[in-house]
Amino acid sequence: MSVRRFLAANNREAMKQVREALGDDALILSSRSTDNGYEILAMVEEDLEEKVAQVDAPPQDFAGLAQRLLSEVNDMRRLLQQGQNAGAAPVAKKHPVQELATLMQSSGFSSALIREFAGLLPSQLSDVRAWLKTQLQQRLLAPQFPAELFQDGVLALVGPTGVGKTTTTAKLAANYVMQFGSDALLLVTTDNYRVGAREQLKVYAGLLDVDMYALEEGESLDKLAAQMQGKRLVLIDTIGMSQRDQRLTQRVAELQFADGQQAGPMTRLVLLLNSASQRGMLQEVVDRFQDSARAAGNEIRDCILSKIDESVHLGAALDVVIRNGLTIHFVANGQRVPEDLDLVDFGQLIEQAMPEVGADDLDFAQWLQGFSNAQDEPVSRRNLQAQGQQVSQQYQSLAELLPGFETLEVLWQLSEQPKASQPQQYQQWLHGAHDALLEAVPHAILWIEDKPVSGRSWRLPNLALGMDGEVLPLPLTEQLSPVHYGQALGVKRHVFASLPETYTLHELFNEHQHWIAVLNRNHRVWQQVGSNWERISLLKLRDGLEPFQQQNIRYRGESAKLSLTRGHVCLQENDFPVELVYGEVRSVERASTLVRRFWVLPAGLTEASQLSLIHQQLFSDEIQSLTRFVYGQFTPADVHEIAPEVATMLATSLAATALFLEQSRKPEVAALRGRLLTSTNKRGKANARKIVQSVLQLFRTSAALRVMSTGVKR
Repeated sequence: MSVRRFLAANNREAMKQVREALGDDALILSSRSTDNGYEILAMVEEDLEEKVAQVDAPPQDFAGLAQRLLSEVNDMRRLLQQGQNAGAAPVAKKHPVQELATLMQSSGFSSALIREFAGLLPSQLSDVRAWLKTQLQQRLLAPQFPAELFQDGVLALVGPTGVGKTTTTAKLAANYVMQFGSDALLLVTTDNYRVGAREQLKVYAGLLDVDMYALEEGESLDKLAAQMQGKRLVLIDTIGMSQRDQRLTQRVAELQFADGQQAGPMTRLVLLLNSASQRGMLQEVVDRFQDSARAAGNEIRDCILSKIDESVHLGAALDVVIRNGLTIHFVANGQRVPEDLDLVDFGQLIEQAMPEVGADDLDFAQWLQGFSNAQDEPVSRRNLQAQGQQVSQQYQSLAELLPGFETLEVLWQLSEQPKASQPQQYQQWLHGAHDALLEAVPHAILWIEDKPVSGRSWRLPNLALGMDGEVLPLPLTEQLSPVHYGQALGVKRHVFASLPETYTLHELFNEHQHWIAVLNRNHRVWQQVGSNWERISLLKLRDGLEPFQQQNIRYRGESAKLSLTRGHVCLQENDFPVELVYGEVRSVERASTLVRRFWVLPAGLTEASQLSLIHQQLFSDEIQSLTRFVYGQFTPADVHEIAPEVATMLATSLAATALFLEQSRKPEVAALRGRLLTSTNKRGKANARKIVQSVLQLFRTSAALRVMSTGVKR
C-alpha cells in the first residue's frame, strides 16, 4: 500500500503536490500543520481498492496474505508516527460541499450562507477556496467610487456603545481635511453621557482646525442651520446606545431635520460594526438600527467595519454585511488617527477572513465526513432541490422589490402562449400596463427617441422613472403628449433622449414643468450679442462655457468623474432662455473619456434640480443598447415563436429591470443583485449587461420549474 508523505508551506501547496503526484483521485489519509510547514499523507485510490479486493477474495495462502498486510500496516504506522496522532483513521477524499462547509464554518460564516453557496457549487471543482473567494468578492458591495462618503451633505455614524464611533469620526475628519481642507467640514457630537467624549472630539477638532458643535439631548439638526453655512460636509459622532435600548428610535429620529425644513438634506446614516463581535450580535445590531432608521423615515445602507485587527473570525462580519446588502466604505484596524482607517481592499479583506483551516477544524471535518461515491446521486438531487429553492427565493425577492413586476411577469407568460393568440392578448396587456403605471406614481418620464433602434425595425416604448431616477419596467402605452401624460400621472419631470418639437417645449414652459433634452453636438443655438442675435454651433460655444460642477459618479458599472460647464442660450431666435450644459464623463480606472454630451434645461432651475435631471439622463441612456443586447439573448426559437411587438416590449422591460437593479442603492436590492450575479457565476464588476443575463436566466429557470411542477409543455 503506497502511502506517501507531502510537505509544503501551506495546505494549498501541499494539495497541489498531491494532485501532481497522485492525481485528483488521491485519498487523503491525514493532514496537519507542523513546525516545518503543512503535512499530508495520501495514497492512490486504486491501491486501496486492490488491497480490499484481496481481502474480499477467498485467501489461498492466508499466512502469506496476513504477512503482506502486516508489512503494509507497519509501513503506514511508521509514517503516521512521524507526526500524526495515534489512531488517526484514513478518510476518503472530501466532497466539494464538505470542503466548502468546513472552510466557511471555520471562517465564521453562517449556515444560511453556506447552504446558499453549496447550492451554487459546480459539481466538478478542483479549488474550492479560489471559487469561494470569487463568490464572496462578487457579493460584497463596494462604494460607487472611492471615499463616496465624503460627498456633500450630513453624515452620522451610528452604532452600539464601544464600537469606536468617536475614534472613527476623528479618522474620517482627518482624511477629509487632507483632501478638502478644514473650512469645508463641521464636526458635531450628540454624546452627552460618556465621560470625556466631547473633550476627546474637541481635541481632534482643535488639531484639525475644524469647527465643532455639541447638540444637547432632544435637540434636532435644525439647531445647526447657522453653523452649517459654507460647510460641505457635516460629520456627526452620535451617542453609543445598546441595540436593545428603548430610546434608540428616538435618538435616530433626532438625527433628521424637522418636517418642513426643505433646505435640510437627508442625513446619511453609516453603521459601525465591530468585526470582533459574534455573528448573532452583529445581526441583531443591524436589525435594530435599520428598524429605528425606517421608523424615522430614513434607511441604513452603508457601514464601516471597525476593530479588524481584533477579529478572530472576520467571516462573521462579512456574512452579516452580505446578507443585509450593506456597502462597506472603510475598515478600521487600530487606534491611530488617521493612519488606522483604510479604503476597502476586498481581495485582502476576503483573504484575511479565510485563514488556513486549523487542525481542530480538520479533525471535525474528518469526523463529519459523510460524502462518498455511493452518495453522489442523492447529493446531486439535494443540490438540485437547493438550487430550485434559491431560484424561487430570488424570484420572490424580485417580485417584492421591483415596481411593475406583475406587469412584467404577465408579459413573460404571454410570450409563452401560441404566437397566433399573442397579438390579441397583447392589446389586453397594454391596458393592464397603463393601469399599473397609474398605480405606481412615477417620479419622471423617460422619452426615448421616436425612431427605430439602430439596426432594427422596431421602436422602444417610453418608460417611467422612479424617485431616485432609476428606470422602471413600466411603459407608457397611451399616445399622449408629454404635458398630458404628465398631468395624467402627476409628473412634472421629463427626460428626453433628443430635443422634442418646439411646441412641446413651449407647452412644458407654460406648465412650469422641469425637463432635460440631449442635443446633437452639431446643433446650433441662438445667443444675443449686443442688440443682434447670432446662431452658433455648440462646439464653438463649448470652450466659453463657465465651470459648473465636478462630481464622482458611477456610470455603466464603473467609477467615473463628471465635469460640467454651462451658459445661457436660446433654442430659437428671441425665444425663452434655456440653460446649456456640457458634460464629460471620464473613467477613474482607465483614464479615458466615456461620454461627451450637451444638454439643455429650463433656465431658473436650482442647481440640485439640474444635477438630478442630468444624472437621470445619464443613468438611463443605456436603455437602447441594452434592449438590443437583450434581444440578442433571445434564441432563434424565441424570435420565431414570439410576436414582434411582444418581443420588443419584453426586451425593453427586461433591460429596464436590469437598470433598476444596477442603479438602486437600497440594501435589499443590492443584496438581490449580488445573489443574482453569484447564481450565474458572473465575475467582475456588476453592470447592467451581466445583471440582465442573470434576470433572463431567472425567468427562464422559474418558467422551467413551473412547467415541471404542473407537467405542462409549451
